[in-house]
Order: sequence, then structure tokens, then C-alpha cells
Amino acid sequence: MIVKKKIQIIFIIFNILFYPLFFSSAIMASSPSFSPYPVSGIIKNRESGFTVDILIDSGEYELNKARMVLNFDPRLVQLTKASRNNSLFAQWPADESTLDNTNGVVMLTGFTQSGSGDMYKTSGDPDVFARLEFEVITEEDTQIVLEWEFTGGDDLFQTVLLTDGSPPYNVLTTRPQNAEFRFGVLSQTAIESKHIPFILGGFLMLTAGIVITSKPGTVRKKFGTVVLYEK
Repeated sequence: MIVKKKIQIIFIIFNILFYPLFFSSAIMASSPSFSPYPVSGIIKNRESGFTVDILIDSGEYELNKARMVLNFDPRLVQLTKASRNNSLFAQWPADESTLDNTNGVVMLTGFTQSGSGDMYKTSGDPDVFARLEFEVITEEDTQIVLEWEFTGGDDLFQTVLLTDGSPPYNVLTTRPQNAEFRFGVLSQTAIESKHIPFILGGFLMLTAGIVITSKPGTVRKKFGTVVLYEK
């Protein structure tokens, strides 16, 4: 009887100590997301601009498509360079990717056809989906906002995370958090290069509204091919 009570006490203590960990892990695993890094900051040097990483987390799902769409005010900033993580998806469709410095839109889509490669699934920390580099063209001390296009539907120019199915469905159920920046004396933008265990395939902005026409080379998870486009 005494032994039984001791076992019950140990079981209760175990649940108190460790159940929150298991419970929180389950919540995290069930919440696919796009997120900017950093989500906010102070731009120290106007001439140097700033850089933002777009992180992707598939949660418990395997994704066959991820599309990010961000709006920015082209009167305040211009996108000078965008880099994608070629290792995450097999294809980057040209008709679902665009850089538009006139209207202030950047859209990037990664896609893996069912049966033609491994679906994307986050392992551990979120992966860098893309890196965006901006130059500041305004002289005003105003707030700069990168705003997500999101309705929950899989329309073109809408942010989605799709899992394979019949038909595929969007597992991104909440609007990602906008990134907001202002001018001041301190800035931490993007993730330090030493913390990124892969190479980003990149391209430079050629003209406003240009459509991305590149396709990545051989793809393996966590490793990518560098693709640069210059004037």
C-alpha cells in the first residue's frame, strides 16, 4: 500500500514537471508559420540599409508548396537583393515569383511536385526561406513596415503553406506578424551568417516588376546552389 502511494506521488510529480514541456511541444508542432527576423528593429545607418530574413516552420506537416508575399512602401525603401534557400524545395516557379519596386511587392514560391522529391518539413529550428536586402531612399524619420498579404486562401499573391492532399490545403491559418523598423542608434538585422548552415541562392533586382526566371540546380536539404544575377 505504501509502495503504491509512493508510485502515485512520483507520477503526479512527473506530470507537474514534464507535462507542460510535452504540451507546449505539441502546440509548437501544430503551428506552421512564416516569420520575419528580426520582427522589429532600429536602423542605425540609413546609407547601409537593412536586411530581413524570412523564416519558415512547417510544424508537424510536410509541405509541397510555400509562398511568401510581402508589401513595402516603395517611396521609403527599395529591394536591392533577394536570396532564396534553394535547398528547401525542388522548384521555384517563375509565374509565382516577382520583385516589384514600383508597387512595393516581393513574392517568392517554393514547390516540390508529389513523387518528384522530398516534401519540406522543418527539423528543429525554423529554416531561412529567403533573405531580403533593402536600401532606404527616404530622408524622413518614419516607420518602415513589411506587411504580409494573407487571406487564408491559395490565390496568387497570397501567402500560403500547402501540404500535399487531394486537393492540397493551406495549413497557415493565421496572418504572419509584420516587420516594423524605425531610425535610431541600434540595429540587428537578419541572422548572422555563421548561424546559417547552408548557402542561399540569390538574385539581384534588375528592373521594377521583373519576374524571377531562374530555376535552382541540384537540390539537397540544407545545401543550396548560389545563383547571382547582375546588371
